[in-house]
Amino acid sequence: MKLAFAGLAAFALLGFFVFPGHTYLQSDTQIYLPMLERAVDPAVLTNDIIATHPHLRYTVFDEVAVGLKRIIGADFEPILGVLQFAARLIGLYGVFLIGTAAGLELSGALFLSGLFGLGTVIIGPAVLTVEYEPIPRGMALPLLLLAIGWSGHCRWRAAGIALGVAFLIHPPTVWPVWLVVGGYALWKRHFEIAWGLGGAVVVLFVAAKFQIGESEAQAFWSTVPPDLETLQRMRASYVWVGMWQADWWIQHALLLTIALGAWWRIQATLNPALRVIFLVLPLVGAASLAVSFLLLDVAKWIVIPQVQPARALLWVTAAAILNGGIAAVRSSHLAERFAWLLAPFWLPGKALWWLAAPAAAGLRTRWAWAFIPVAVCAYPYLGGVRNYPNLHSPELAEVSAWARQNTRVESVFHFPDAGLALYPGIFRARSLRSVWVDRKGGGQVNFAYGLAQEWWRRYDATIGRAYQSQPLPAYRSLGADYIILQRSHARPDAQPLFANRGYAVYALP
Repeated sequence: MKLAFAGLAAFALLGFFVFPGHTYLQSDTQIYLPMLERAVDPAVLTNDIIATHPHLRYTVFDEVAVGLKRIIGADFEPILGVLQFAARLIGLYGVFLIGTAAGLELSGALFLSGLFGLGTVIIGPAVLTVEYEPIPRGMALPLLLLAIGWSGHCRWRAAGIALGVAFLIHPPTVWPVWLVVGGYALWKRHFEIAWGLGGAVVVLFVAAKFQIGESEAQAFWSTVPPDLETLQRMRASYVWVGMWQADWWIQHALLLTIALGAWWRIQATLNPALRVIFLVLPLVGAASLAVSFLLLDVAKWIVIPQVQPARALLWVTAAAILNGGIAAVRSSHLAERFAWLLAPFWLPGKALWWLAAPAAAGLRTRWAWAFIPVAVCAYPYLGGVRNYPNLHSPELAEVSAWARQNTRVESVFHFPDAGLALYPGIFRARSLRSVWVDRKGGGQVNFAYGLAQEWWRRYDATIGRAYQSQPLPAYRSLGADYIILQRSHARPDAQPLFANRGYAVYALP
């Protein structure tokens, strides 16, 4: 087992720092960080529409992150980074347990873990099998893999605890595995799994009762108003599955076929628990599309954009990787091993599907797991696969630090020429100063009607349109105290308070 843990730790390090990598303040952490900072210090970001509309009631993610910050005294970035790395390692261990429960030897189980650790994007619902950012969904999913692994070894109490902790972190991610694993365990009268599940429900209910900081209650028993539907279809179209492109449906149908075909190939060698889980879980994932369509596109239930049940489609891709990987390891024929590995190696970077060939050739050796580091390095350095752009720059860091040190904590900044760019969200989190409006914040239209209306009013009137310079008093009338322009749009009629090669900051009269 020492070799197993050393291999998993190596995979986790390579996955974190090389491929698929990790990010911070480039996606959803731009939303979570301001909310966490206000939970620590309610005096900051008091005029920011995103930070003052948190959606953290039904998760202990904020309590854990804020508690660690107060105990350790460090910034959120290293705290969340450690939690994210630990979650990645737990997920790899969960897949390793799945492999050993499926009868794979150590080398094969390690290979399966590394294969899943390469990650991929689930087109349509906009989720990842390995999240790049330290967000609740990315920390709950590895615990679900651990729960499946423990279930394969008939460790039902441990599986229940893993499911319970995952539920506390991000309930919407958990329901497919709760349904399948929990349902199977209870059907087989393994009632010890209920301790973790029931305890988590009680803890989350109590924590939600004491949640503070929410400024707008989230609706439940109502329908999506027409204007909110229009806005969601524009800004969050991934929630409305009826808007998905036809080729997305084709890809998921093919992945479901692979998942079920691989299950048919390996089902005779699986124990009863894994046999049921690996068959039913991808079917539940596929069925979530119909559920989402009926409840949102047809019934227009307002809670569905918050829960986003179509994200369970992730389990179709996950089953294609896991079932296919197990089938490849167990096969004695080179051509069959290559065929089962095509999808797992195609998903992270389509141009490098040929990596399946050397991997298939090496699977019959005790060193099969050693191919994973080769693949991890091949995607970014040989295939040029870049999972995300680098949005950070020294110039943005400088202007953020200047604002934090030289402006009042209640100050409001506006970025008139930002358009679709994401740097205002980085500025908000780094400077702890309010931003009038930004594109990334529009993703919150799924959670609160009032916030959605206010965000659209600001966005449509300013950065949602082509940039045209306005007199400085016009920006003051919005409620902003400063504007920050890209240096190429520097104003000839005013002297900036601060400027560098990237940005210029102007006080509003």
